[in-house]
Amino acid sequence: MKKSIIISLVLLNSFITFGQELKEINLLKADSTWGKEIIKVPFWFAPEIDYQGYEDIRFAKGWEDVNSSGFWTLVFAWDINLKTKPTTKFFEDNIKLYLDGLMKVVNDIETLIIPKTVANFRIDKTDSEKVTFKGTIETYDAFTTKKTIALNVIIESFYCKKSDKYVPFFRISPRNFDHQIWEELNRIYLNDDICNN
Repeated sequence: MKKSIIISLVLLNSFITFGQELKEINLLKADSTWGKEIIKVPFWFAPEIDYQGYEDIRFAKGWEDVNSSGFWTLVFAWDINLKTKPTTKFFEDNIKLYLDGLMKVVNDIETLIIPKTVANFRIDKTDSEKVTFKGTIETYDAFTTKKTIALNVIIESFYCKKSDKYVPFFRISPRNFDHQIWEELNRIYLNDDICNN
């Protein structure tokens, strides 16, 4: 009995410590109107994405409201052990695994066969700090509409010389690139110390 109480206390302490550790992770600079979640990688819903680290994800206000300009609008960054320069194929393959895994666990219609995610990206521009990819995703929306949704995507891949790794940063919205929501998306940045981790 005493042994099981000690084990329970140790596990509880580990859980609390891990939770506090997650709260302290802050990869992105965004104002307080954006919801925040930190997810440990490998993702529990997409373990095939075989990396170690964290995702910092931010949700626009109204991201689950079909009538909101912030509907399905989000940004996220992966601080993972990504040592190889990511390619178009890397992003297409991993975003498919990510969204297919996520929609599978969120889906509450047992008989539904969820359509597979389709992702098409291309290199938009390259400079000394980053490579920018642009493209589209079609994925099943298990959260709100229960239909396939088309999303516009910009991905910036930053190279951290100090830690010899790449940090992918995703901006996503179903709104066209000339919609005002993209001005808000473009005001979110990676923290300056991202390469110190």
